[in-house]
Order: sequence, then C-alpha cells, then structure tokens
Amino acid sequence: MSAFAVPVRRKAVVSGLGRLGWQVMMRGRGGSTPAVLLHSRTVFSSAVLLQHQPGGFTHVHRSSLAKLTPQQATNVLRANDASFVMDFDSPVHRFDSNQLASNSPIEDRRAAGRCLYSGDMLFGVFDGHGGSACAQTVSERLLDYIAVSLMDYKQLCDYKSSMESSTGRADAVRRFNFANDYSSQEGSRRYTDALYKFAREVLAAYDEEAEAADCLRHAFERLDEDISSEAQTKLPNGQVNFEALQAAYAGATTVVAYVHGADLYIANVGDSGAVIGVHNEDGTWEPRPLSSDHNALNPSEILRIRSEHPRSESTFVVKGGRLLGYLQPLRAFGDVKFKWNKRLQKEVLNTAYNKNLIPVNYYTPPYLTAMPEITHHRLTSNDKFLILASDGLWEPMMKHTAVRLVAEHLMGNHKGRLHFDDGIKTLGDISNILKKRRASHSAEVMDQNVTTHLIRHALGGTDDGIDHSKLATMLTLPEEIVRLYRDDITITVIFFNTDHIASLE
Repeated sequence: MSAFAVPVRRKAVVSGLGRLGWQVMMRGRGGSTPAVLLHSRTVFSSAVLLQHQPGGFTHVHRSSLAKLTPQQATNVLRANDASFVMDFDSPVHRFDSNQLASNSPIEDRRAAGRCLYSGDMLFGVFDGHGGSACAQTVSERLLDYIAVSLMDYKQLCDYKSSMESSTGRADAVRRFNFANDYSSQEGSRRYTDALYKFAREVLAAYDEEAEAADCLRHAFERLDEDISSEAQTKLPNGQVNFEALQAAYAGATTVVAYVHGADLYIANVGDSGAVIGVHNEDGTWEPRPLSSDHNALNPSEILRIRSEHPRSESTFVVKGGRLLGYLQPLRAFGDVKFKWNKRLQKEVLNTAYNKNLIPVNYYTPPYLTAMPEITHHRLTSNDKFLILASDGLWEPMMKHTAVRLVAEHLMGNHKGRLHFDDGIKTLGDISNILKKRRASHSAEVMDQNVTTHLIRHALGGTDDGIDHSKLATMLTLPEEIVRLYRDDITITVIFFNTDHIASLE
C-alpha cells in the first residue's frame, strides 16, 4: 500500500457550501458541523478524519476507497473533455478544454465563442462559490455582453436591426458547445431583454475612441449590475424570482481571454488565472502570467480595499485572509451580500430567506466589485499557447509546471524530468529509481487532450510521472471529504496559429 502524502487544501470547505459557507459554519451560523483536521497534511495509509458525528468522529481508511483501474481512471478524467480545431483563418489554431468536479454538482463553468460581427475569439472560465447559480448565469451571458461592448458603430446598427427583426434571441457570439453545457430556460427571456437594452445603450453612447480595455470593464460591470437588479425585480405574481436571487446571492470569479488579431486581452476577476507558454529562441519555455489573484495574498488588493473605506475599518475589512472575515476572493460577480446596502438586504435577502444575512461590521458598502483587471499582450510567433484555469488547477500546480507539461505534450515528450536527491549515492540507488520511472511510464495513459493531461498530473503527478494509486485515490474520495483535498477544476488551453500571428508582426 502506497504511503504518498496528499496536502489538505488550506482553504478547505465543506462540500456544497463554497468559500463563504466554511467561514459561516466556523462562526456557528451554518446548519451543520464543520469537518475538523488534526494535521495540515495526512497520509492515506492512515485514517482520514471526517465530519464530527454525535458521540465521536467518523473515520475512513484508504482500504475502504473504491479501486479504479487505469482505464477507469482515464474514463473519469475524459468524461468532460473536448477539442476544437478552427476551420477558418484565425490567430487561434485550436483549443482543448476539460472539467473535473469536486462539488456535487460542479460549481465551475466554461464558455468559448466567436464574435459573429467581428470574427474575434472569446474564452472564459468561471469559478462559482456558494453554489453554481452565479457562475451559470455569467457563463451564459458575459461573452455576449463583451461582444456587444466591442462592436463598432456599423456592427451595433446591424445588431440592433437583427434584434428588432428576431422573434427570439439575436446572438452576438457563436458558441462552441460542450457536452455538459446547459442553459436556463426560465431566464432566457430575461437575459435577452437585458442584452438588448445594453446594446441600445452602447449604440446611443457610442464612442469610437473607446479602448478595448474600457469596453471589457464596461461589459463586466454592466452584467454584474444586471444580475443585481434582476434579483430585486419580482415576478408578475408578486413573488420573489428565486432563480435570479440565487444567481445574485451566490458568486463567481472569472477569467476571460479576448483575441483580436495579434492583440490578446485578459480580463480577470478573482483567483482564476491565465498564463502564456512562450517558446524562446534558445529552445527554452517560459511561463508568462497574464493575471494576478484578487485575494488577501495580493498586497495591492489589500491596499485597494482599505483605501475605499474609512481608516476605522482597516482592521477588519480584510480579516483572516477574507473580505470582512467571510469571502476569500476580493473581486467577484454576484455576492450581493457584500454589495447591497443594509436597507436593500433587509428588504430582499432577509425577507426571502427569513433570516438576517447581513455580515458583521457592515458599515460602508459596497465592499466587493466585479471590475476586472485587464492585461494587454501583443502576441508574437513565440507565444504558443494560453492556459486559462480555475484555481482548482493552480492550487496543486505551479504555473511554470503547467506550461512545462503543455510544452512537453505539444513537443511529443511526455516523460517527467529525472531527479536524483542528495542521498542517492550508489548505482543500485539509481537503478531502483529508473525501475520506478519505467513502471510509472508503462502505466501512464497518454491523453490527446492536453487539459486532461494537466488534470491527470495535478492529481496524480510525481517527479517520476503518474502514480496511478495516488490518482485513483484522488478520484474516489468520498463526497464528504473530497473538497478538503481538491476543488473543481476547469481548464481551457488555446493553441495559437503561429503562421497567422507571424503575418501580423
């Protein structure tokens, strides 16, 4: 029985409650007892501590976990993967995408599409918390808001005409469909009306000097405003629209890539991330991060939030690494309990949920924003691919490791690097290492989809390759504890068309 160590997630939460729920439960405001960990790391050959139960703790041993064969593990990993090759001239040659759930149901979402009026490309990863409702609505709507905000005057006029002549929804983006996609039928009419209103306002206030970054910010902030206002609007029968309210009460971090010729823009809210893989002239690969995390580990975010509120609040506006001691991401869609004033929260949230949901020390809202941080990068022929991923990937894997793995996959070299520790002194020691390495590679299944390759390594990777026992264990953790060890993972890797980009240099 293997005795590999698996780190417990430091921001671990109880399944289904998300990043906010853990803190609420720790404060005694939740509906169940939180899981308790005795150590920051555990070994699966020993017992894993679960939730506290009346009369004591419940334990589970690794021997009781389901056993997966390598093929069964591969089937799990590949269940949601997809690959698309562009059949038109574009700076994007192809892209791969995949998701692996930790929450049940998964709270992450993804989207990709081509702007119908410009041909530009959009890709998004959406990491929900407090449920999937916010990530779902943002994934359905944000790309269209961005496409509309970036249209020139003629395109806006054409789109307006299309809206007025259409009996249904006039799309601004042609989407690439993933097998596990779905859309809200109940919200479809509401989404369409809001998008049409936004398009008319963009046309009325059209500014040909507007920068792409400003258009992206406008789209993000306007969608967040619409999500907020829709939650305050009751149904025709006078009842609360709980679908709209759930989308506003839950939250979502977001990273979006906008590809316009050789111009790449990354718009980021929260802690999902983007990194480019650069192939240097000397043959080396370099990771070039294009986003920064909006959390308490980012000093500039702490300064930003403190500067927006009175000095008297500086000791608690970010407390324990969380906004007001509750929320880990410091920018997000939704999460209206950190945006609405107290009066509105009492009228809408407290009434709908029949409880007081106003955070402690809530004096000068809003405390949270969906304003994205924008990074512009001019693509060159050395820029080979872009990785977009939720923090479920970035927690177990460094960005330089992700770039190396994608580069090796791209170059057809899938073997891990060989490491000799200082304690290796004899040929026998080296022989044993090489035997382990050969055994690892013989069991390693090669994935055509590079995002599946990344997830496999994130969960089962070692310096010697893939440890199937480790991978199988991470894929079969009970629902009660899986969130303590891994988060939902969503990845999209975009491969650039080098020849097309070179023609633009």
